[in-house]
Amino acid sequence: MTDETPDTRLLDLITGTPWIAELLAQFDFDLARAANGPAEPVRLPGGEPLEMIAGDASGGAFMLVGTGVERPVLYVGSEGEGGLVAAGLRDALALVVGISCIHDATAVPFGADGARLRDWLARTDEEIREYWPELDAERLRLRRALDLPEADGLLESLHRLAADEEYRPVSDAGDRYESMVVAPGA
Repeated sequence: MTDETPDTRLLDLITGTPWIAELLAQFDFDLARAANGPAEPVRLPGGEPLEMIAGDASGGAFMLVGTGVERPVLYVGSEGEGGLVAAGLRDALALVVGISCIHDATAVPFGADGARLRDWLARTDEEIREYWPELDAERLRLRRALDLPEADGLLESLHRLAADEEYRPVSDAGDRYESMVVAPGA
């Protein structure tokens, strides 16, 4: 019997396959950034343990929450915003790989059917393709290698999870981080 969890196996696959780790870093999920921890120490109001697993170019941190078999993924931004992004690592990676970035996906409200958000993400992808024409092929390559679901089906849950106050990071000074999601009607 082993203590290995699906998240552990997925992280082992990433770290043990250099091209996957390198390509994820291009998608702004850089495991090497976890070595120094988040920009500032944070905790959750409920006291659940946090483990930083990756960072992004803006100084943000992706952190696993708790100690269960499947652990939610928290994003802690360097500008004082944060919240849950996915119920598990596989879904978090699907979002990281499948959309322009977590910041873009939370900059526009999901709305009734997500159409405005999807349109916004399509426009941001077009901008990325101007300097990264292989974007779609690289996404497909990672989705297949990591067995990731399509990101589109995770957008509504991203907005729901990111708005959950129980998982809003708190700084050592006791300041609660801002919500990552834009309020409806914005």
